[in-house]
Amino acid sequence: MAIEYAPQAFSAGYIALSYIISFIGSLSTVELLQRRTSRRGMYNWYLLAGSSLTMGGVAIWAMHYIGNCAIILYPGFDEQNKLQLIYSPGYTTVSFFLPVVFIFFSYLLMGASESVSWIRLGAGGMFAGLSICGMHYLGQAGIYNYKPTYVPGHVVGSVVIAVVATTIALTLFFILRKNFTNSWYKRVLCAIILSGAVSGMHWTAALGTVYQVNTEAGNRFGHDTRHMTVVITIVMSVVSCFLMLFFAIGVKRARAQKYNRAQKIVLASATFDPLGRLMVLPDGILPTKEITDAFREKSLEEGFDKSHAIFQWIYRTTRHWNSLNGLLEGMKAHVQQYNSQTHSTDYVEDYGFIFREQFCVAAQDLADGTHRSLDKMGFLYDEIIVTGGTSLAKKHTDLEASHGKGKFLFLVNEVTKSDAVRLAAHGFRFTSPSNVAENIARSMQVTKETITTHMNTMKHCASAEYELHPGVYIGCFAVRANVKGSFDVLVRANARNQLPTVKLPITTLEQTQLHYLQEQENKTAMQIISGSQALRRPESGGTLDVSPFVIMFHDALRELINEIQDPFFADATLVLTPIPIPYLDLNKNETGTAHIITFKTMVPIHSRTITNNTAFEFVSLPFFSLQQRCYPFSPDHAIHARRTHREFSARIAHVPKISQPMRAKFANTLTPWQKGPTITATTLSSRASSSSEKNLVLEYPTGNPFLNGGIMVSQSVSVEHDEAKGEGNIEMRAMGPSTAVVKEEDIEQPTWADTLFREAIAAGNARRS
Repeated sequence: MAIEYAPQAFSAGYIALSYIISFIGSLSTVELLQRRTSRRGMYNWYLLAGSSLTMGGVAIWAMHYIGNCAIILYPGFDEQNKLQLIYSPGYTTVSFFLPVVFIFFSYLLMGASESVSWIRLGAGGMFAGLSICGMHYLGQAGIYNYKPTYVPGHVVGSVVIAVVATTIALTLFFILRKNFTNSWYKRVLCAIILSGAVSGMHWTAALGTVYQVNTEAGNRFGHDTRHMTVVITIVMSVVSCFLMLFFAIGVKRARAQKYNRAQKIVLASATFDPLGRLMVLPDGILPTKEITDAFREKSLEEGFDKSHAIFQWIYRTTRHWNSLNGLLEGMKAHVQQYNSQTHSTDYVEDYGFIFREQFCVAAQDLADGTHRSLDKMGFLYDEIIVTGGTSLAKKHTDLEASHGKGKFLFLVNEVTKSDAVRLAAHGFRFTSPSNVAENIARSMQVTKETITTHMNTMKHCASAEYELHPGVYIGCFAVRANVKGSFDVLVRANARNQLPTVKLPITTLEQTQLHYLQEQENKTAMQIISGSQALRRPESGGTLDVSPFVIMFHDALRELINEIQDPFFADATLVLTPIPIPYLDLNKNETGTAHIITFKTMVPIHSRTITNNTAFEFVSLPFFSLQQRCYPFSPDHAIHARRTHREFSARIAHVPKISQPMRAKFANTLTPWQKGPTITATTLSSRASSSSEKNLVLEYPTGNPFLNGGIMVSQSVSVEHDEAKGEGNIEMRAMGPSTAVVKEEDIEQPTWADTLFREAIAAGNARRS
């Protein structure tokens, strides 16, 4: 007896609707997946669960039942509506959870790291594709009133389509995600392929399926349930649409804020891991916090740059965050009071005080937003990036990006591997700076080349290589007058706190080596080089045996001359006393001292050769001298802290404390189980009296090599940077660290850079006279 199969037709409207439903679910999935940053953290687990629900529940499950609504059995019959497919509630429920669970483990297998594993992608794509097939045939098994029969070729074809297309879509997505090139249209393309995998599998299988009336089902035919199915799936799709709308509004708002911030003063966090990868938000930009949206540069005596006293105060503070102990609450209240007032003019009296408070408040908010304590935020990058260029602003006129130029300040630091894992669990990503340079440049409205250059410098600044490691060096202290009436000093372009140096293959200087340096005192580099050949060849008239140190010294001096490539260095004279530079790496618990054998000179202001050497550059001498006060455990940190408390505590003591709602306004959102970050140091009262300032002298580790019985300071030398007048005879005093106790007056002692500057000025005056 021949088997009688039900005649069937297909509704084009339901077919189109099923694909739209699948596309909505797929796009929601892609939007959620791109925000995953790690396998850890509740934030990432929520995203993983949400993407599994939108893919398994909407893109697959809802699409399947909407697609089956397109199958019309017994078309043209009088009671056609009573002859359609009816499903078992049990099978229907199970078929919902099956793809959700399989998709969950599939995405979990693929991971969220920056590296793309082809094995993981292949395995994850296979599981995701099989989940589509599994849901389809499990849902088919739940049909009450018909027995489906499948054509083997269509079954195999549907499986292949599901696995291959899903793997291609997910591979494309993760590759684009890794390189931060997944623009909205590329994510839409991934969603089209992903929904195409679901729809392609479904309709390949549907075309190879025939239905026979199930005589064992009894009177299971009844009302057409397709309308109810449509209602359920549309509700689920609407939820997904609202989810995507939420993301779209959030992205547009964030984008507008990015371009708007490019016109303001903004503080950004440039955090690197030990591999040199940069921490960014899921969309590939830096975490930022607005310092002020109404910067009144006219209220400052000079233009705001790194030579300004306010910038230098900020730089010192970030090198010793404990200076702000007990002051932040008062600063927040004072800033809130200032913001609530109307300032109609461009000039604000004592604006420098307000701006410093605004910076400190922004830094604390940025620390809260990145789930770190303030003292873990790093230090201020020694350059200010001007943003909002005119040429770039024209491209974003819809975002009102052409209101003027803004400025970006950066806090730079390097975190440990464990801290990087913890930050990734909080929703941040670590990637190569080259992957996100274009995104960051676009958000700041600067060129990609500008960002790339600064990011490479920041990465070097954040690493321990930025500091001069223990050993003996030959260095050049070259000073040049500038057009502002001050002086600049020659430094390394990739380490602007260091002189141009060449390392000798020794760790310390012995007494005989110091005796040789004493013999060469005040000789020029060219005189020493000229005399080296005679010392090397006794048969040519030289009578002295050449020690290994002399050979090393001359070779290193030649190397430094070749690096600088400017005739001015030939006239640089040797300074007798080597400069001791403290070194301390807290992460590796390494300590020591670097000694620099220095040649000092004055560079003619018209010299152009050294200006064209990209390995070196001239920076402000006062700022360079300031940098020499900012090494770990410097005694000047305590002096700066006491001065800060004297200045700010008196001003903020009379400001009303912030109410609880106001505190909530300043605080960033944290997870409920996480404590808010605090500065890890001695807690001080915000109304610090002069007696309480003594508590700012922190208790350093007893094993600190730079402290021996007191606070280390340099011996007193009077230096004026503004005056180029020097005495004819200046006795060279010890420039290295010595042991003393800081007096109550908190008078900072001159740095070795100050002393060398005075020596160079004196030598120049002597030559002219």
